[in-house]
Amino acid sequence: MNLTELEQLAAMDELGSFSEVARRFFVSTPTVTRNMARVEKYYGVELFSRGKNRVDLTEAGRLAAVGAQRILRELEASVAEVRAYDRNLRTIDVVSCAPAPLWVLTPRVSRLYPHMGMTSRVASLAQTEEALVAGSCDVAVLPRPAGEASSCAKLMDEHLFLCVPPDHALAKRKSVTLAEINGFNFLLGSDLGFWNDVVRRRLPASRFLVQGDEFALSELIRTSSLPCFTTDVALESRYRDADEGRVSVPIEDAEVNVTFYLVATERGAKKAACLFA
Repeated sequence: MNLTELEQLAAMDELGSFSEVARRFFVSTPTVTRNMARVEKYYGVELFSRGKNRVDLTEAGRLAAVGAQRILRELEASVAEVRAYDRNLRTIDVVSCAPAPLWVLTPRVSRLYPHMGMTSRVASLAQTEEALVAGSCDVAVLPRPAGEASSCAKLMDEHLFLCVPPDHALAKRKSVTLAEINGFNFLLGSDLGFWNDVVRRRLPASRFLVQGDEFALSELIRTSSLPCFTTDVALESRYRDADEGRVSVPIEDAEVNVTFYLVATERGAKKAACLFA
């Protein structure tokens, strides 16, 4: 019994006639009639009661049709499982505690692994570490090296800057500390991961106007006098025009002058060996 015959048997329970099954499968009624005769021979029992102008499933036929439906569902699930497994073998799943490392990592993966895909997301530091421990990602980006048991490689450095209008009181400073800017109110993007954690923890007296839409945030930065944050990586690459007309002042604290590391699970290290070479 082939797959087409199994599908047509399953459809008989819903459609109730060979002619309707033939319409669904874009074949002739005699073709369905021959197929169902072969199915009946395969089972070795009477599956259809045949009248002059009507064919109905017998009780055994209904049981066979329900069984065919179950087999088809199981087959569909099995195909989906195999495809998902194959897709996982050809996909590097990355969780990063900050956005900028993904700007660097995405083209690198594309260059080194042209036949593989990459999924990525930004999460908090705690969520990134949890994903790595749970094995729900192949590679994590963390602001510190991993333990001896993990594959680890330096990815990049990133430094946080205060970004203010040129007439702001801090615009002429060569650098500032987090303690000095604690209490100012800031524009802040969402999905910043590690950076969001740091500024909220280190600036408890400050309030933040959070904007999730990048275009809206850029417009606010352009028209508002509120300070915001940027980084050297953002200034040099992805968002070099976003802070146009503003002054970027380095922040001295070691906590916001960060080296990011790639850390991989055993599975991830095998998939992305070139990243750790």
